[in-house]
Amino acid sequence: MVKKILTITTWVLTAVALAALLGFARMTHYSMPVTGLELEIKHEAEGGFLIYNQVYAEITDMVGANRTKSLRATNIRFLLQQLEQNPYVSVAEASTTLERKVKVKLIERKPFVRFYTTDNSSYYIDNKLFIFPVHSEFIARVMIANGQISPLPIPTNRAFPMQKLVNKQHNIFAVAKVAQEINRDEFMKVLVDQIFVTEENEIELSPKIGDASIILGDTNHIRDKIFNISAFFQARSNDPALNTFNSINARFKNQIVCTKRDSI
Repeated sequence: MVKKILTITTWVLTAVALAALLGFARMTHYSMPVTGLELEIKHEAEGGFLIYNQVYAEITDMVGANRTKSLRATNIRFLLQQLEQNPYVSVAEASTTLERKVKVKLIERKPFVRFYTTDNSSYYIDNKLFIFPVHSEFIARVMIANGQISPLPIPTNRAFPMQKLVNKQHNIFAVAKVAQEINRDEFMKVLVDQIFVTEENEIELSPKIGDASIILGDTNHIRDKIFNISAFFQARSNDPALNTFNSINARFKNQIVCTKRDSI
């Protein structure tokens, strides 16, 4: 009986000692300075909005990765909040390592259209349907949309989700819908140079082949319209007659009507 009690006591004391040791080690670990920053930025191969050296310097200052702050003073949740406020960050991840480094991974926003409003403001729309500002040092190679696109009452320094726009009839929704469908078709992505919103609030496209405007009208049956236009141009890409058209009207379902330019 005594032997059993001694055995239990030994195990208890050992457990307590291990817990104390681990607690001390943890306390010592977190009281020591941050030793560095591991930063990964995922963006397109041709470059991006998040410039590595700039972002690295900003995060280094925030977390004291130059050994100016202890690991305990590094608030990962606050760091993530700060990173997510960057209008060009789509996803942010952060953690600490056993070597007392702060590890950060950022995924950049991926725009598919840049649009200009009638008050000369310009924004991008990304694949998550967030509107975000243009960058002073980087221009994304994406489709352009302009014309009678109404101004937007949104902040100019952060990303804003389209679904939070109060005016659900704003023509930017039509622009985004058309741009999405064009980007789903590899041929149309190459063909279309510009999306244009007319004074009648209809959508027209400017192709890189020929001089005719492509009239879409509204966004009803937009997937069918884009498919039909793609098929039409692929079939006639080498046809000289394309240069004689003034307009290519695809506003009607399953129908394309071409109007020839008046000859002099």
